[in-house]
Amino acid sequence: MRASLESRLRERSGEDGIVFPAYDDYSFANVPETALAVLDDAFERRLPADVLEGVATDVDNVVVFLLDGFGYEHWKRHRGAHEFLRRIEDAGTVAPLTAVYPSETAAALTTVATAAPPVEHGLLGWFQYLESAGRIVETLPFRTLEGDPLADVSPTSSATELFTGRSIYERAEQAGIDPYAILPAEFVESGYTRATAAGATRVGYDTATDLALSIRRALEVSADPAYVYAYEPTIDAISHAEGTGTERYRQNLAAVLERLQHELLERLDPDLAARTLLVVTADHGIVDTAPEENVTMTDWERWPSLRETFRRDEAGEPRLPTGSPRNVHFHVRPDRLEEARGIVEAALDGRTFTREEALEGDLFGPGEPSALFERRCGDLIAVHRNRGLWWAEMDSIGMHGGLTDEEMLVPLAAARLDALRASR
Repeated sequence: MRASLESRLRERSGEDGIVFPAYDDYSFANVPETALAVLDDAFERRLPADVLEGVATDVDNVVVFLLDGFGYEHWKRHRGAHEFLRRIEDAGTVAPLTAVYPSETAAALTTVATAAPPVEHGLLGWFQYLESAGRIVETLPFRTLEGDPLADVSPTSSATELFTGRSIYERAEQAGIDPYAILPAEFVESGYTRATAAGATRVGYDTATDLALSIRRALEVSADPAYVYAYEPTIDAISHAEGTGTERYRQNLAAVLERLQHELLERLDPDLAARTLLVVTADHGIVDTAPEENVTMTDWERWPSLRETFRRDEAGEPRLPTGSPRNVHFHVRPDRLEEARGIVEAALDGRTFTREEALEGDLFGPGEPSALFERRCGDLIAVHRNRGLWWAEMDSIGMHGGLTDEEMLVPLAAARLDALRASR
């Protein structure tokens, strides 16, 4: 465990414990190319070399396992209960990284798939306005707020509109690397997956056993070198419904880790294990909220006044906020921005940023903002200190998207599989 690095990242924190993304060095955004750079030097957007210090990287294959919602604080909380985590600490390294902002799945998974920060790929939250549909949509499920598939409601809309960027799997393939994307069966053929995983062999799974088995089989059948990305969302979904402290959370986490240990440490051929690097990471952590304390903006006394400051859509209606309850984008008329900020800050226990402040501070990443980012980013961005903030009722307990250390610090754990096999 890299305690000294954790201290350094916390020292960079702003007031009230806010953790800002460290895009220039210890950032989740640099994980994809760091993993691929183990196999080919063409990938240059890398983490500092010390995150893999002491880890043997003379390998032919890399597995990147992303456990949705399993932030660095969660790793520390559960490390003593799981042999698999202890083995990684003993035989490899565990370094803290900062998540991208927003610290949420839609933005982070798009970064994993494109190696681009949100300022470049433009997918800035779970809820985004989709021009072709003329409405706010749920992005990754690609459906309306009422739950209807966009394929039925807006047949001309395409999931390729959700982001800007090129699939990293296509780049891997061009570099002579055999890429795999192992995903839940319900997502593996979605429009978003087909767009972001272009170039990869896509494999769907249903259970923790199928997931671990699919990783092992991908290693066994792939041509060298191989890049195997695997995504597991179960504990994130449980956290939203129940929080992070429940028996169901613990048991599902145990099931995933035990099956990985069984398939990768006990059943994988020893020679193949010696040629494979395992990287475990997460897209974000979770902050537990009290649903009755989450803030519904329409309950604010000055909500009608705030709504009057909003830009108008093509139908002349005020554009409602987008993003998520921990990453709220207000789309405000330029001449009403200070008025809107005053209303929000008077009612909000948290922080606000204008678009210009966010860009100057690289909140969404360095680089040139894409045209999609320019259309999607709010004129005013609000982050509640530790609660949800939205214009509709919320029933989630676990939330993410904001700037607390629970949400923003994620693990980068790495070890060669033969070293894990030998550790006890």
